[in-house]
Amino acid sequence: MKETYFIVATSKDLFDLKVKDINFLFPLEEYSVGYPLTYKMEEITSENAFLLINRILDEKSILSLQEQLKQISKKIKGIIFTDLGVLEILKEMHYSGLKIYMQNHNTTNASSINAYLEDVDSVFLSTDITKEEMMCILDKVHKPLVVPYFILVDAMYSRRTLLKNFQEEFDLLKQQEVLLHEPISNQDFLAIENAYGTVLYAKKFVDYRFIKHKNAKYRFLNPIGLSKECVEDILMGKDLKDISNSGFLEKETYYRLKEEER
Repeated sequence: MKETYFIVATSKDLFDLKVKDINFLFPLEEYSVGYPLTYKMEEITSENAFLLINRILDEKSILSLQEQLKQISKKIKGIIFTDLGVLEILKEMHYSGLKIYMQNHNTTNASSINAYLEDVDSVFLSTDITKEEMMCILDKVHKPLVVPYFILVDAMYSRRTLLKNFQEEFDLLKQQEVLLHEPISNQDFLAIENAYGTVLYAKKFVDYRFIKHKNAKYRFLNPIGLSKECVEDILMGKDLKDISNSGFLEKETYYRLKEEER
């Protein structure tokens, strides 16, 4: 099966990747969180570009985004979004590019995903589920999905500026990207913040490359902190156990309700 890669443009060095079937995702400035690099609309000149809009938006932001999207370039092949208000804008615009829904914690079952697929071209498959659950969903969906490939999993998103608030409270050096250690679970988290919120990533990458299915047409790579050479190694299938683990693939998340408890 031929796969198409969605790679977040976390570094401009990545534009030199010599790999076919790559789509770059550009986090749109003022409308995205959790990425070290964001882009103004006029800066996006690459072929096969997609806008990435993952903020939860208020009314003012929705209206300003609506004006920006009226100027969208023909080079932009699609829009990936988290807030369903963006979908309403795209419907009003009669937008003809690909529309892809990205909400990690809402896409854990085939029924919900198929409902979203009535209005969009594809949906990101959640990272909160096991490999068996992923395969079960892929068997039942009506359209191909965006399936993780090799990513840092986002553990939390807050609309508050948690780093800034803490740093100001204790008169600390102002930083928008900080590695945090949680001593009880003995885990590290990478916090990335901008004016619109804070995202915490579990520090180890999760390797989903072995997931193969006819409905896993699109594969998502979020290479925060990785070099172009490392991304090439990922795409070539090299063993990268030293920087990755299995996430929830082997073990259910402890906070999910069982079917009979819902």
